[in-house]
Amino acid sequence: MIFVMRIGEIAILGSSNEEKRLFIQSVCQKLEITNDNITFGRFPINDQLMLHLYGVALPSDSQTMAWDLLAKKCLGYIVLFSWQDGASFERMQPVLDQLAAHYEATLIVAAHVANGKLPIPPELYENGIALTTAGKFMFCDVRQPASARKILLALIESVLEKMS
Repeated sequence: MIFVMRIGEIAILGSSNEEKRLFIQSVCQKLEITNDNITFGRFPINDQLMLHLYGVALPSDSQTMAWDLLAKKCLGYIVLFSWQDGASFERMQPVLDQLAAHYEATLIVAAHVANGKLPIPPELYENGIALTTAGKFMFCDVRQPASARKILLALIESVLEKMS
């Protein structure tokens, strides 16, 4: 029996190239490409499914064609921002607005918290906070593989829920 490898693509967006790189590096064994515009890694699920993670530069008006193409084949988006940096979320707000207004993609908004320490009881957020049927808000530490994978798993579960 011949198995065909399936590929699922996920876009990682964020105001910091370093946070995107750390997130993808936490999930993938090896980064395939890293530069100012893109960070790319592969995450094998099994012998039939591979996830491609793309940490891409924030969209500008000149990139709308590329974003339209990406949106058609992308499983969903993970939008990262730093919980300790209010300006980080403000930089991501137009991206969230664009995704919500133009695309029906699954979305996880992940607040990076250094060392995983929050002044909020974990039971209030550990399973995420639903934003819409297509989106969820979660906390993570992009440097911790288990934390980054939890975000990735939440995205995949949301995609599966939308399909059923």
